[in-house]
Amino acid sequence: MTNENPTADFDPRNWIWGVDDSQPRLLHTMIRVNDFDASLRFYRDGLGMKVLMKFEVESRRVSAMFIGFGDFYTGGVIELTRQWDVTQPYTHGTHYGHVSVGVPDVEAMVAKLESMGVEIETRPTKLKPGAPLVAFVKDPDGCSVELIQTLRR
Repeated sequence: MTNENPTADFDPRNWIWGVDDSQPRLLHTMIRVNDFDASLRFYRDGLGMKVLMKFEVESRRVSAMFIGFGDFYTGGVIELTRQWDVTQPYTHGTHYGHVSVGVPDVEAMVAKLESMGVEIETRPTKLKPGAPLVAFVKDPDGCSVELIQTLRR
């Protein structure tokens, strides 16, 4: 997997998505990745997420980690997974759309990611008058990530 020491290893007592939720909410999006280190460079080093938990499920022969900006309680997270027995790189199906990440400055984030060699799909633009800036970039596995400006200017 990776040599990084995350803040929490898998422990069923840590597997808490909220104990007082009375309404459904988004928990996570799962993405199968080809290379954990390349994915961490993009999501952690580029976008600023942190590793919340990593674990292996021997019965399913898979390694996984949860990453996010906060924790399991304050917002949706991304689950990155890698099956042990996969010999061919993962490819995209036709049903995957994108993961959306809010950032205070889309233009600055695009510049940072571009300097890291990240593919820029769509440069910062407004999809409608009065809407926030958005951009689309590709993670190391070719998954589309939408960046939405969260700080008004």
